[in-house]
Amino acid sequence: MPMVTQKEIRPPVNLKIATMKDLARMLVSWSQRDRPASMLYFEHRGKHIYGTLISNHGYYEMYGLPLWVYTEGEAPPEGNFLTYKTREKETIGFTESVDSDPMTVHLPIIRVAAKPDFIDM
Repeated sequence: MPMVTQKEIRPPVNLKIATMKDLARMLVSWSQRDRPASMLYFEHRGKHIYGTLISNHGYYEMYGLPLWVYTEGEAPPEGNFLTYKTREKETIGFTESVDSDPMTVHLPIIRVAAKPDFIDM
């Protein structure tokens, strides 16, 4: 398999989501279809960036459209997982570990040292 150079890598399409709740809702819905979702976190130009890379399969004649789906947070994560609950009221939060509450979805947060070069933002 030939090696791909940095110049040959095209950046994904940026899709900025309005809020952290919207991003969590999107990740939870996608993880139920394909595979468990995780979230990347890094600081860039003084902003706290939370997001994930996905591929929108079957995009017209392409094999897939790579998307960088992200939002800006107010601060760094206060734990290793973003928690998402829909009952009694939709809420999100942070926790250090996964608990046994079946009504809570835990999205792992992966901290990267810096913005990946292939993300164009």
